[in-house]
Amino acid sequence: MARYGYMLLDPADPDVSRQAMQLDTIGGYDRIFVDQRRSGAGTGGRIQRKKMLTTLAPGDVVYVAAADRLGDNMRDFLKVVRLINSGEADLVILQENVDTRDPSGRAALRLLKSVANIDFHFQSQRKKSGIETARRRGRRIGRPPVPIPPGFRDICRQWSEGRIGGTEAMRRSGLRSTSFYKKARELGFVAPSKRLRQESKDSEAPAKCKLK
Repeated sequence: MARYGYMLLDPADPDVSRQAMQLDTIGGYDRIFVDQRRSGAGTGGRIQRKKMLTTLAPGDVVYVAAADRLGDNMRDFLKVVRLINSGEADLVILQENVDTRDPSGRAALRLLKSVANIDFHFQSQRKKSGIETARRRGRRIGRPPVPIPPGFRDICRQWSEGRIGGTEAMRRSGLRSTSFYKKARELGFVAPSKRLRQESKDSEAPAKCKLK
C-alpha cells in the first residue's frame, strides 16, 4: 500500500507552504505529485495528476489538502474521485475531513455526488428553458449563418469545372474551407473529381444499355 500526496499551485497563491503544512500532518508519503495551474490550460494542464492516477494500485491512498486542489470544478472533482475508486484506492481530503476508508467519508462523497447531479439537472433544465424562451421570441440560437459572398456561384462553378483550385476559390470567396465546401454543396456544386466520376458513370450507362 502506497501513500501519495497531491498539490496544485495557483498563480494567485503560489506559496506551497500552506498545502505542504496540511499534508505534513500525515507524513510518510511515498511520493507527492505537484501541478502548476496555468491559465487556459483547463484539466489538460494537470500532467502530474494524470501520472498519479496511472500509478495507483489497489489499497493505495491519495491525500489532498482540500477538494478544490484535486478538481477544477465539481464535475472534474467527481470524475477524479471515480477514477481513484475504480482503481480500488482511497481518498483523504484533509480540509473537509473526508476519508473514503471510513463509512462516514464514503457517505459524504455519495451526498456530494447527489447534490452535484441535482445541480447539473437544474442547470440543464434552466438552459433548455432559456433556449425555448429565446426561440419563442424569435431569437436565433447558436452561431449566425455565414453570408454568401458576392459572385460566389461563379466562383463555385469555376472550381467545380476545374478552372481554379480549391485554395484559390476560398481566397476569392473569403471563406474558410469548412464554410466554402458547405456553401458549395448547398448550391449543388461538387468537387471536380466527383463531377468527373459522375459524368463518366452517366456516359457509360447508355453504352451498357446498347450492349444488352
